[in-house]
Amino acid sequence: MKIFILISTIDRRILRVPAVLREPEPEVHYVVVWQQTYQELSEEAEAETAELTSRGDVTLVTLPGRGLSRSRNTAIKTVHSLLEDPLEDAVCIITDDDEKFSRESFGLVNSYYLQHPDVDIALMRMRSVVDKSYFKKYPEVEIDYRKHPRSYYVCSWEMTFRARVWHAGIRFDERFGLGSQKLCAGEEEIFMIDAMDSGLRARIVPIDLGTTRPLSTGMHVSETKVLRSRGAVYGYRYSLPLAFLRTLREAISLSIRMRTRFIPVFRKIWYGVRYVRK
Repeated sequence: MKIFILISTIDRRILRVPAVLREPEPEVHYVVVWQQTYQELSEEAEAETAELTSRGDVTLVTLPGRGLSRSRNTAIKTVHSLLEDPLEDAVCIITDDDEKFSRESFGLVNSYYLQHPDVDIALMRMRSVVDKSYFKKYPEVEIDYRKHPRSYYVCSWEMTFRARVWHAGIRFDERFGLGSQKLCAGEEEIFMIDAMDSGLRARIVPIDLGTTRPLSTGMHVSETKVLRSRGAVYGYRYSLPLAFLRTLREAISLSIRMRTRFIPVFRKIWYGVRYVRK
């Protein structure tokens, strides 16, 4: 089974990508989507891209502008252009330019999907590069995603899925995610909502993929775009009355925890609800 590592990077961060790549392995291919917000490239960047494209297991795609969800969708679409048979079974692993995979990770992913042909999406685990601890509390055993604990949230660097999810119409919503105009987060949750609504099967699996940096947009809860993103997820998932109740509860909770005024917090979250329902 082929495994595609989908790497999103932007501008000079292309220089980080070689550290993500491992030595060439059979059936493992890297798709690097390099977003560019300016025209001029440094000699260092040009040399690095030349080194990347010289590898037979790397496909480099340049994409103008910003938008992490755009990058993810471009990478998945590129995978299908690389498959000889559009119905060929293959697995995609979402990653960024600051992650490092463990030596055994790709083999574990391959084995899992071969042993579970009915699973479409497997959410795995990643540790902090700083102290090798987990970023959050994971279920100790494999469980159905639909039965995940309320405290569990999905992150892009945990996401693996069969390439066939593209044929089910599942995409990263480009209104969400870093680089989008209004909403800086929430794209992973929207992806999972759409997958569940389409009847795909997802599991949370106790397999470690590697390490990454301990930074997430979702952690900066006081930022306007993060609050809007929370509201947008509510507006996407729930009916308007229920989204209102969720917004109310979230605004009360955050205003108490952050010791700030309730009304500004509520307005920012509610903005996201209204924005996504236009």
